[in-house]
Amino acid sequence: MRIALGATLLGVAACGLRDVPGPPGQEQVVVQGILNAQRTQQELWIERSTPAGEPIGGAPLPLESPPSRIEIRDTAGNVFNFSGDTANPTRFVATFTPTPGARYDLVIEAGGRVIQATAVVPRAIVIVDPAQDTLSGVASPFVNVAWTGPNRWVRVTSILDSASAEYTLFRQWVMNDTMAQVTMDPSYPRVVIWVLAVDSVSARAADPGSFQGELNPFGQFRGNITGGVGFFGAATSDRLVVRLQ
Repeated sequence: MRIALGATLLGVAACGLRDVPGPPGQEQVVVQGILNAQRTQQELWIERSTPAGEPIGGAPLPLESPPSRIEIRDTAGNVFNFSGDTANPTRFVATFTPTPGARYDLVIEAGGRVIQATAVVPRAIVIVDPAQDTLSGVASPFVNVAWTGPNRWVRVTSILDSASAEYTLFRQWVMNDTMAQVTMDPSYPRVVIWVLAVDSVSARAADPGSFQGELNPFGQFRGNITGGVGFFGAATSDRLVVRLQ
């Protein structure tokens, strides 16, 4: 079995994607999270926007009172309850591993508000060519990678083996295909090629510049949160280790 994307899925909910503004008006509850089919621990970030309509930035802004209910339910009726992180009042975690292809419904009750969203995990990504997990002695300036699974909302990249697999490193979408040619840099003798599939909501959250026609009148990407603002998405991935000569 291949080693899947590990303890950090992109760093998106905690870092770059925390800047999700809401429409002008009253203060909003902001929810951000991406289910990770390669992890046993899932996380959600729940905070408030202030002043109203402004992006969240800098220090986290926890709700005045923590949510009374945070749960995700799958189509089989399983319920996964989230609990607060004692070190960060805007982070909430639950222990379960999402199933590729499955639907998950989120319900949050906070301050008299009911916040809901739905995410469908992309089908599993499995690199099939090269067949091995580690490719050694590569002399070519390119490595061809083929996978089974989604052919849309997929990103492919190579990063240093010591680097975190952050979403910002996935520079280009692979659309309507299940193969890619990855350029090798001879100055890096060992790299990791990641193939990452996300749902359309996560794609828009991570790369709103690619979806200019789908921004709202305030220039903000359209999330999928009802009763609040933000996004609730899902992702899956596979990787290949490459050692150059």
